[in-house]
Amino acid sequence: MGKLKSLLTMLLSIMVILSLAACGTENSTGDNEGGADDEGKVTLTFFSANPDRSVGVGKVEQEIIDVYMEENPNIKIEVEALQDEQYKNKIKIYSSTNKLPDIMHTWGQESFIAPLIDNDLLLELNQEDYADYGFVNGSLDGYSKGGKTYGLPKNADLFVLYYNKKIFAENNIEIPKTQNELLDVIGKLRAENINPISINGMDGWSLPIWFEYVLQRETGDFSKMDKALSREDSFTSEEFIKAAEFMKTLADAGGFQDGFLTSDYGAARNLFGQEQAAMYLMGSWEMGLAADENFSESFRENVGVMPYPSTDKGSVNDVAAWFGGGYSISNNSKNKEEAVKFLQYFFKQENWVKSSWQSGATIPAQQFDSYLTGDETELQNDLIELFNSIETSSGTPVLDKGTPEFKEEIMQQHQQLLSDQLSPEDFVEQLDDAAEKNNNK
Repeated sequence: MGKLKSLLTMLLSIMVILSLAACGTENSTGDNEGGADDEGKVTLTFFSANPDRSVGVGKVEQEIIDVYMEENPNIKIEVEALQDEQYKNKIKIYSSTNKLPDIMHTWGQESFIAPLIDNDLLLELNQEDYADYGFVNGSLDGYSKGGKTYGLPKNADLFVLYYNKKIFAENNIEIPKTQNELLDVIGKLRAENINPISINGMDGWSLPIWFEYVLQRETGDFSKMDKALSREDSFTSEEFIKAAEFMKTLADAGGFQDGFLTSDYGAARNLFGQEQAAMYLMGSWEMGLAADENFSESFRENVGVMPYPSTDKGSVNDVAAWFGGGYSISNNSKNKEEAVKFLQYFFKQENWVKSSWQSGATIPAQQFDSYLTGDETELQNDLIELFNSIETSSGTPVLDKGTPEFKEEIMQQHQQLLSDQLSPEDFVEQLDDAAEKNNNK
């Protein structure tokens, strides 16, 4: 019994020692708020708006990160990733508590990036460091203020209609070239109990972008929205009412999937990918649909893209297009130098540009002609053709040119218009009120 007691005592002592050692290790890691640890290893935090790390942009991001860590064993990069709207809510928390990640996804749009710049939360980047990176003219504008640059864009965005060629063929439907033909297509699809267009109505941000298309097709001018926002024009003018009426006509005709106002981004994408909707209103960053093995081979072979239909005033060559998301570095990072080195590595032509294009993830905001292989998917080639055909473009969507409060208001107003909570006349009145408040911010 004495020997057993001695053995238990010894084992207990060993467990206490191991426990204390473990606690000591955990505390030393948790207390490391920047710089290198005792072994000279630096940890960078990377916050992404691409939560799926197995496909598309998220996969390309992760692959570049993994290779960088292999080539730089003293660097550890910890990734946190959330979908767009969740991401934006979380970044507000980080910024209010002064705990922004070292490297973060940012949108080069005033409603998102201006508060971060104005509060000195983003690191100014040396423009000369990226002079030979091949960024497309104008792509850095959204990330610049007062002649200084605070981020780098990763992709060029076009807002388009994806469609399922198989569904169209089986129902003897041709690609609609005009908005009136689009209404006819919706009627034919509904007659066959097929969801016409899948949209992320619950998120709401795609709706004002679509309204810019409809208004441009009504007026032939993408600048109308900007002029109304700046108060050079009014949202209550007749052309805005007519555009709102057309939007409501599409909704009343069953143009969107059943329950579209409860569908977020992922649900809308999956509905289309699972061939439960004939079309999908979304950006060119979804060109990876043709290579997404989460969906059937039948879908991947039959996903196509069409320009948004025209009118007698707006051509298919007038495209809602802008430079989308990118990356910035926290001005409060304890590892600025290493974060800058990683960003320079990330955007090298042979890294982001080559990988994002050749994987079919997105259209980069840098010159990518040298990385065309001839093996591009048909979807990629169609998007290149559409990109090269642009005669006029919208620039940054109007919802991203105002305050966060303005953005939230107009997203809700579009949801209310499409759900019969607002008439077209009340809708434009409320848009005008929101613009007035934004102008007096």
